[in-house]
This record gives sequence, structure tokens and C-alpha cells, in this order.
Amino acid sequence: MIQPLTAAEVAALTGLDERTVRKDVEHGIFGAANPPRFAFPVVVYFRALVLLGLQLGTKDRKWLYRVIVDGLAARRSTIEIGSVAELKLGSVKKQVEERLDRFTAWKHRLVNDDHILGGEPVFPGRRLAVRQIGAMLVRGASPEDIREDYPYLTDEDIDFAKLFAIAYPRVGRPRGELEAPSR
Repeated sequence: MIQPLTAAEVAALTGLDERTVRKDVEHGIFGAANPPRFAFPVVVYFRALVLLGLQLGTKDRKWLYRVIVDGLAARRSTIEIGSVAELKLGSVKKQVEERLDRFTAWKHRLVNDDHILGGEPVFPGRRLAVRQIGAMLVRGASPEDIREDYPYLTDEDIDFAKLFAIAYPRVGRPRGELEAPSR
């Protein structure tokens, strides 16, 4: 079973904006916890929302979440969504499990050493910060541009560096926000 995830981790893993995740918390779809932590069924629910591509109201989101939780508990491979559609729950569950397992294994390979870039997570055998690559991707750099400058990075490194940068943003004041001291 997975450890409970933060809103940022859920957003990064599912492809949603973190505000969407937090909005569902505000609407009480999952119950209350402070700070909010999310179990596996919630991750499946959010991934299903992304895959469905529908804009649902709060009542429908609560209903969908409950149906997904019940479907996972009953080990159903599909669940009916209305009279003309069904969700391939087994497929979504498998997709989330695989992505989560691969991301967790990839994170464990990262190096966290206080003597290397002040403890900033780096790629194994390199002095290259994971967040640096992830931030470049978030800002719009293409994987091809990254690969050109850092040919030793794998496709998984590039994919997960972006996810890592979203899930674990740098703590502290952003560099661009510093003000010049007044005289």
C-alpha cells in the first residue's frame, strides 16, 4: 500500500493542477484531514477525472469518487457511469499503480548528500540537480533540448524530473521575487 500523498504529489502524478485537488478537499469530497493526505483511491479518482476530460459539479464529483472507491473495494474492472458510458477502472488502477511504483523506485535512486549541492537531490553519479531539469521542463523546454545538453539522462529521468519539480517545489522565496534594498 502507498504512503499517503500530498496535494502536490497527487497533482503531479495525475496531471491535474494542484488547485483542482485542493478544491475537492474544500468541497469535502474525501473527508477532512489537516494537512490533507491522499490514499490510493483518491489518486485513481483524480486520474479518472483527467482521462474522462469532463467538467463535473461537486455533487457529481462526490458521486464519482464514491463509485470509484466502491468499485476498487469490490475489485471491479469496469464501473458504469450513466446509461451509456463505463469507466475501465482496472485499467486506470493499473496505470496509477505502475506510474507510482516507477516514480517511487526512480526517487530512491536519486542522491541526497549534504556535500553535493547542499543536499539538493541530484541524478546518480552527477552533480546535476533534479529540480533544475524539472524546472526547465515546466518552463517549456523540450525533452529534446534537455537531451541535447544532458545526453546521459534517460527518458524516465526527464519525465520524472518534471513530475518531481511539480510535486516537490523548492522551499523558500523564489529568486525572481527578491526586492532591492531601499536606500
